[in-house]
Amino acid sequence: MCFRPDSAGGGGPMKCPGCGKPIQMMAGITLDKCPFCKEDFTPYLNGEKPIPGQEGAPAAPAAPGAPKAPGAPKAPGAPKAPGA
Repeated sequence: MCFRPDSAGGGGPMKCPGCGKPIQMMAGITLDKCPFCKEDFTPYLNGEKPIPGQEGAPAAPAAPGAPKAPGAPKAPGAPKAPGA
């Protein structure tokens, strides 16, 4: 069983960003307009507009970068001339 908080989404009816009335989402059906005030949901679904009440939600953390390769050792110096 999966237990998640209500703030995780998918828990209960969503509110229309235009009129604020609760809209019950049905599985497999994406609403394009509010059945009450006819607000267009396309900008919200495309991510062009933030959904009211979720502006302060934390963004997903960025993926960590790959580690850098270790530095190569320095080349040895040139040999010295033999003494006389």
